[in-house]
Amino acid sequence: MMDSLKNHWIELVTIITGSIILIVNNLVLKDVIPFLVPVVNVIGGLIASVPAVLIFYARYRTTREIEEQFISFLKDLEDSINSGMTLPLALSQCSKKDYLSLSKHVNDLASQIEWGVPFEKALENMSKKIPSLPVKRAIATIIETYKVGGKISDTLGSVNRSLVTIQKLKKERSSSVHSQIVTSYIIYFIFVFILVIMQSFLLPTITQQSITTALVQSPITGIQTTMYADVFITFIIIQGFFAGLATGKMAEGSLIAGLKHSVFLIIAGYAIFSLASQIKFSI
Repeated sequence: MMDSLKNHWIELVTIITGSIILIVNNLVLKDVIPFLVPVVNVIGGLIASVPAVLIFYARYRTTREIEEQFISFLKDLEDSINSGMTLPLALSQCSKKDYLSLSKHVNDLASQIEWGVPFEKALENMSKKIPSLPVKRAIATIIETYKVGGKISDTLGSVNRSLVTIQKLKKERSSSVHSQIVTSYIIYFIFVFILVIMQSFLLPTITQQSITTALVQSPITGIQTTMYADVFITFIIIQGFFAGLATGKMAEGSLIAGLKHSVFLIIAGYAIFSLASQIKFSI
């Protein structure tokens, strides 16, 4: 509970700090030191997004770790029961093993059983504390089987095999879409490169021709060129955000996992476009 509260405070502080840096940079420093605006924007964006995304992704990784360790826990519990141990003794034996993020939940389950809490009630309490949907479904299946008097070891084995199959499918999907992930990255950076070409070469050329041609009254001025740069940056942010989410969904089957891709694509795309534009303008 304390760790969760601490993480929420870290997220809030970093988001506010990064937002303040971005606001001050674009309202005050933009006119004073314009050549540093892209760099400061990147720094502010990193401060505002990276810590929050890392904390968010850490929760996601913890959930995935619990799912993987739950399979080992069910296998150990099944083996202990099949060896002749009673359920409380089997849980006590399992609680002595290390299941990483799942260990505290296993220890809590064993303690409740030891204090006389009914097995199905203890499992319900365990299910409420675990955020993983597959684990919740597995626990619900075990509870229903236990209530109707089915053989608990057979149920544990069946549920365990189902979870193993799900894990294998997830890993196969991740390995099979690796080339698609690389392709999505390449497509995004080609998109950024096209915008850089337009901003650095096409628009200035049109502007120069408009100024030097008497028949044309400058349809694209310096102000309009800056406006186009802002529009291009918006395109980069939107494209990077949704491309990252799509990449995470393909690779790991979760939009949350795509947030790290989104942050990387947005920061990299913005930095490339802004720095390329600055270099062009300084020539």
